[in-house]
Amino acid sequence: MKLRHVLFNEDSKYKKNKKYASDESDIDDDWIAEHEELMKTKEVEKAEKKFAKDNEKLAEEGGKPMKDKELQEKLAVIEEDFKKLKKERGTKKATLKRDRPLEKIEEAIDKLDEKIKTFKLQIEDREAGKEVALGTRYDLLLFG
Repeated sequence: MKLRHVLFNEDSKYKKNKKYASDESDIDDDWIAEHEELMKTKEVEKAEKKFAKDNEKLAEEGGKPMKDKELQEKLAVIEEDFKKLKKERGTKKATLKRDRPLEKIEEAIDKLDEKIKTFKLQIEDREAGKEVALGTRYDLLLFG
């Protein structure tokens, strides 16, 4: 979604392209907000673990450990990124951390579309497998 919005902001001709016009997601805004909060939590944990690990490594090498201020700066950057993401949600305007050529954005969208299709197929296959397994179990109970 974000990549499509960046593409539309760069060149409005993409809005008319059928490939990009339809909304690829059937996920509601509440789920997206929840997911972003979970991602933020993971990012914070990851930053804290890396900070602790780097400090341990410095201590082993006899260096000075990093100050908590450095960790707070990293956490502030993470917080800012997620505030920006929250602000962008629903506005249909998005920006990337670094500029990319339109071709690269198109490639990224295509890759994500393929991942979504594959994932949906896997879910359908799993559901079909459950039905077959339940049906087989039921047949065994009936016909022994």
